[in-house]
Amino acid sequence: MKKISVFIILVSLSLAVFAQPNKVTSAWSYLKDGFLEDAKKAIDQAETHPKTADSYKTYYFKGQVYQELGISERPKYRALCDDCFDISFDAYMKALRLNFVKEEDRNIDFETEVGLMKFVKILQANDERNYEDSEALVDILMNRFPALSNAFINQGVNAFQENEYEKAYSNFEKAIQISTLAFKVDTQLYYFASLAALKAEKFEEAIQYNEVLMSLNYGATPEDKVGLYLNQATAYKITGDTVNMLKTLQSGIEKYPENNYVLVIETFNYYVNTGENEKAFEYITMAIEKNPNDAQFYVIKGTLLEELGRKQQAQGEYVKAIELQPDNFDANYSLGAFYYNTAVDTLDWADKNIPITEFAKLDKFKKISNEYFEQSLPYLEKAYAQQPKNVNVLGTLRVIYYRLQKMEEYGKIKEELDALTQ
Repeated sequence: MKKISVFIILVSLSLAVFAQPNKVTSAWSYLKDGFLEDAKKAIDQAETHPKTADSYKTYYFKGQVYQELGISERPKYRALCDDCFDISFDAYMKALRLNFVKEEDRNIDFETEVGLMKFVKILQANDERNYEDSEALVDILMNRFPALSNAFINQGVNAFQENEYEKAYSNFEKAIQISTLAFKVDTQLYYFASLAALKAEKFEEAIQYNEVLMSLNYGATPEDKVGLYLNQATAYKITGDTVNMLKTLQSGIEKYPENNYVLVIETFNYYVNTGENEKAFEYITMAIEKNPNDAQFYVIKGTLLEELGRKQQAQGEYVKAIELQPDNFDANYSLGAFYYNTAVDTLDWADKNIPITEFAKLDKFKKISNEYFEQSLPYLEKAYAQQPKNVNVLGTLRVIYYRLQKMEEYGKIKEELDALTQ
C-alpha cells in the first residue's frame, strides 16, 4: 500500500508540473474561440509558473490576449484590464527578448539607439538559429505591432480631443516606439506627438519631433509646412531660446516666401515687444506687402514711424488705414492723436522760443495750433462714437474743446470723464 501511495503522489506531482505548460496552450485555444476571460486567466497563470514564466510563447500569447481585450467591444472584457494595450506591448517586448537563443541578446535595451542597432544587426543576419521561433518574431513585428500602434494612436486622438494632452502624448509616444521597432516612419504620428507635446508643455520633446518633421519636409501644403515652423518657433520661445526661435522664423520666411505671413507677424511681434523698432518696422512693412488691405497694419506702421521720429510719414499711414477701413477705432484715434500732438508741440515750441512780449508771433502759432486741433477733432469724435467710455479719448477731447472754446461740448465731455474717473 505504501508503494502505491507513493506512486500516486509522484503521478500527481508530475501531472501538476506538466499541467502548467498546458495553460499556454489553453490560453491560445480560448483566444481563438473568443473566450477572452478564460484566455486571460490561463495566460496569467502561465506567467507565474516556473515552467512557463521565462517562455517567449507565454508572452507572445499574453500580448495577443491583452490586445484583444483592449479592442473588444464587450464591456465585460474591456473591464478586465485598465491598460490593456500597455500590458500587451510589454508582453510582446518580453516575447522578443525571450525568443532570442543567445543569453546576451535577451538583454537588449530597445529604448536606446545602441539596442536598436543591435536588434537590426541580428535581423540582418537572417539566421533562424538565433530565434526559438522566427515565425513568432515576424508576426509580432509585421502584424501585431502595426495593429497595436493604431490602437495607441486612437487612444491618443481621443485623449487629445478631450484636452488630456499628457495622456495623448504618452499614447502617441508609445505608438512611435512600436512603429520604430516595426521599422516604419509615420510622419503623421510624429506630428500628432509634436502637437500633444506642445499642448502638454513638453517643449523639449516638441522641439525634437519638429526637427525630425522639418528634416523630412513634412506637410501636404506650404501652409502646413509654415505651421510646423511656427510651432517650432513657439516651443523655442517658451523655453527662452530666442536665438533658435528667430532662426526658425527666418528660415521659414525665406523657404516659403509666398506663405510666410504668420511667421512674419510672429517675428514682428517679437521685435515690438523687445523695443527693436527698426527691425519691427522692417517686418510690418513685409506684412503689408503680404496683406495690403489690412488697415491695422498701417496703424502699426504709423505708430512705429512716430517712435522712429518720422512723423510726416506716420500721418500718411494713418490716412491709408482710414481709407481702407473708415470705422477703424485705432486708425481714427491715432490720426486724431497725431494732429493733437502736433498742436501741443506747436504751442510748446512757441512757449520756449518766442518771447512773451511778442504777442503777434505768439498769436500766429496759437492759430496754427488751433488749426491742428480742428483737424484732430473729427477723427477723435469718431473714435469717441465707437468707444464712448474710453478715458484717453475723453481726456483728449476735453482739452481740444477747451482750446477751441467749444464750452458746451467741453462741459458734456468733462462730466462724462469725471463720472468715469471719480
